[in-house]
Amino acid sequence: MPYTYEVLKKDGYIQLTSSGKIGSMEDLVELGRSMEDLANRLDCRRFLIDERSVVMAIEPLDLTAFAESRMDEPRTGMRVAVIYTPENLSRFHWIETFLQNRCIPYRQFSSFEEAEQWLMS
Repeated sequence: MPYTYEVLKKDGYIQLTSSGKIGSMEDLVELGRSMEDLANRLDCRRFLIDERSVVMAIEPLDLTAFAESRMDEPRTGMRVAVIYTPENLSRFHWIETFLQNRCIPYRQFSSFEEAEQWLMS
């Protein structure tokens, strides 16, 4: 099942409702490129990504390698809130710390309301 998402431009942010499977670094690279394209096209740098219907089949080491490989790229000024299932939230909680320690505005949530509130603050 490929990774897909629906795009909805809201007042102040872009909402991506995702489904499918993230199984490789290539999937992450493609998502990153798509977000950059959307940010430029829609002139918006805030993203709320609902990944409650996504199967995260990527290894933590691959996630770390992906994040580290992008550290030298110019900052795009994006602010990202991700909504995970409780299972994935506990499984991937370290990603939030990893990115915040590198001054990247990224947070994970289990509820839409909390994610939206942080994103717009």
